Amino acid sequence: MDNAFFFFVFNVVIIFLVIIDLLFLSKNASIKKAIYLTFFWIFLGLGFSYFVYAQMGLNHFYEYLSAYFIEKSLSVDNIFVFLLIFSQLGIQQEHQRKLLFAGIWGALILRFLMIFAVSEILEAFHFMTYIFGAFILFAGISSFFEKSRNKNFENIKNFRKYFNVFEGNHNGRFFVRENGKWKVTILVIAIIYIEISDIIFAFDSIPALFSITDNKTIIYTSNAFAIIGLRSLYIAFAVAVDKFRYLKYGVGVILSYIGIKMIFADYINISPLASLLIISGILFISFATSKVYLTKQER
Repeated sequence: MDNAFFFFVFNVVIIFLVIIDLLFLSKNASIKKAIYLTFFWIFLGLGFSYFVYAQMGLNHFYEYLSAYFIEKSLSVDNIFVFLLIFSQLGIQQEHQRKLLFAGIWGALILRFLMIFAVSEILEAFHFMTYIFGAFILFAGISSFFEKSRNKNFENIKNFRKYFNVFEGNHNGRFFVRENGKWKVTILVIAIIYIEISDIIFAFDSIPALFSITDNKTIIYTSNAFAIIGLRSLYIAFAVAVDKFRYLKYGVGVILSYIGIKMIFADYINISPLASLLIISGILFISFATSKVYLTKQER
């Protein structure tokens, strides 16, 4: 497979899908429609695994699915942060989806750059594998003791003091001219926080994916398919985020497993199939446990 040509075609397709999602699919989407769209994007992401299998073989097929499940589960953390940012800054619902669209573009570009940067770092400095592993293990363990990873954003409104912010009705605009001076609206601050949060999450997810595979094509494509459905996932999940109370612990277990796998990569060899079964099993148990808890609460 010609990587340069493949990446060009793949990115054109992804750009097309993101634009179609913004203009038609998730525009003014109800919760029910968002749920259907979420399943559609997941089906599309999983369907791409057949292309990986046909072009690259069975082991890469397992690696792609593992990477996709990891990135999809970690994207739930993004949703928690998006909820906090929008609520703290008072972003109205009609403007949230536009910000999510901008956030997806930023995430795709950032992940593309970070994947190749991390790849070069790990190839040049093998010891960084242990450092990344320890960092991810710490993030996984921390999730069991912190009420929320979002606590770093508790004082989010303080960010206003660093900018000349227009406080009136912005009508969805990012910049407003007032008294002869240009001012940023609260939407600009929201985008900044969204991109900051994605940088934080990328430091977890990108090194974690390199513990699954060193194939940059698999890592990037799995990231892209996990990210493009984030808008519909946000709409569908925002109303039910508190119901999946054990999901964050499942994500913590996955991060801990990935961290340990990276630290002991030179001594323990875990096959792609075994990793896929472990990761999907953890996700299933966390969802099932959350569902059982929810059922008991409703009785």
